[in-house]
Amino acid sequence: MGERSGSTTPGSDGVARTYERITDAVVGLDGEFRITFCNAGAERVLDASGAQLRGTAIQEAVPNGVGATVREGCEHALETQESLGFEEYFDSLEAWYELRVYPDETAVTVHFRDVTDRVRREDQLRRRERALQDAYEALADANRPLSEQIEVLLSIVRETLGTECGTLSSVQERTNEYTLEAVDAAEGIDLEAGRTVPLDRTNCKRVVDAGRTVAIEDVGADPDAPEPADGVANGAAAVACYLGTPIFVDGSVYGTFCFYDREPCPGGFSDWERTFVGLLANWVGYKIERQRYRKRLESSNEQLEQFAYAASHDLQEPLRMVSSYLSLLERRYGDDLDAEGREFLAFAVDGADRMREMIEGLLAYSRVETQGDPFEPVDLEAVLADVVDDLQFRLEETDATVSIGSLPRVEGDADQLRQVFQNLLENAVEYSGDEPPTVRIAADRETASGSAPDGGESVSRGDGKWVISVSDAGIGIEPDDRERVFDVFERLHSHEAHAGTGIGLALCQRVVERHGGEIWIEPDPEEGTTFRLTLPDASSGTV
Repeated sequence: MGERSGSTTPGSDGVARTYERITDAVVGLDGEFRITFCNAGAERVLDASGAQLRGTAIQEAVPNGVGATVREGCEHALETQESLGFEEYFDSLEAWYELRVYPDETAVTVHFRDVTDRVRREDQLRRRERALQDAYEALADANRPLSEQIEVLLSIVRETLGTECGTLSSVQERTNEYTLEAVDAAEGIDLEAGRTVPLDRTNCKRVVDAGRTVAIEDVGADPDAPEPADGVANGAAAVACYLGTPIFVDGSVYGTFCFYDREPCPGGFSDWERTFVGLLANWVGYKIERQRYRKRLESSNEQLEQFAYAASHDLQEPLRMVSSYLSLLERRYGDDLDAEGREFLAFAVDGADRMREMIEGLLAYSRVETQGDPFEPVDLEAVLADVVDDLQFRLEETDATVSIGSLPRVEGDADQLRQVFQNLLENAVEYSGDEPPTVRIAADRETASGSAPDGGESVSRGDGKWVISVSDAGIGIEPDDRERVFDVFERLHSHEAHAGTGIGLALCQRVVERHGGEIWIEPDPEEGTTFRLTLPDASSGTV
């Protein structure tokens, strides 16, 4: 390579001496892409002495089968007279290098920089992001049973940590029992769910006692490690490293979420790995709580069904007998009673009628989940037309005006939705005040921002739903009472002032919740009340 004034190629003595002081690898190539210069760093990267390398074609000098790529890069840089860069992995050095090619008029300089740490950090970040994404997808799959979700999580975390075993275990401190509920283990490890061993023979005992995450880099070197429990990898002598965190359910330790390996973890478990395991353990605890709650709710619903059976048979029969005798008494002896006696009799008849209405309402409330029809597309305009027809005489009697806007088709139970809108319309008429009732019914697409339409209070939101509004200009509901009115038997007014059983709005809420929606009362600066409820769009199939 010739020496030219101002040349920056390593061929000049001054520039060569400069490159010799650089720890990174640098080689100079002539126009035929043969090595004319290499510094000490290049001798180390290319695993040869300078004498061996000089005169060698670059594609032959660069190891690991990437020489051809380097040669192509050099040719391109010399032809275009533009520098370029790329990264390659060198197996012999177990390292990543960034190669920068700098062209001169008839020569090329190649600079090798070790970027292994950066590449590994980026790879680690990608793997962590992938693990978080995979975990999120597993958690968001509502159609997958909890047991399967936990198995997927164990697999994701075990792969992310690089351990051989991952388990979800329950503990019973009172009986000193430790039971494997879910297991994900590498091939060749005999570990199955259902196995129970003494809790104090496991590393998880420390997690339970401390109520926090425990990480052990080398179990064999840990003086606090327990005597191993036979047949359980978590306590066996083969376990060399351990990372476990408690699972809290209903405020107490339910069990542990832990991972272990037969080799020590020299670098220990990172803060991110501990946080990742703890985060997923919190989610598992939440899901177990939800599962327990659902079971309690199912049990409660069964008890409610039993009560409904008792109400329909054990309460209604004597009530019918009371009503029959009161009617008989009124027919036979009504003319013989004085004014006060007839008043007492009227009170008794009215009380029996209201009791019958309450029992019928409670029966309807208890059977929303168990005796509803399968969901199908429902035309709300047709439903409201039927409701208006059913209430025709009441609406004419009160001179009510009902304005119904364009309503959508929703996915639901037509009979139950008819109950909802009939109750809401009857309420609007009943609590209209002194003026003739005015009721407006409209529909809007649910807002993406999470706020109720028209600037109302924030409520939880999902895709594919409609917000139906039923508004009146009546006496209104005080802010403190807007949640209470949805409770069973809650009444804001006396029977003398307004008729009703106190079950209608509770029934509405139960039906709407069965449809995967919500019902609430919209704050209204003006007089009147606006009920809003969300229902799934028929085209989305989302409930």
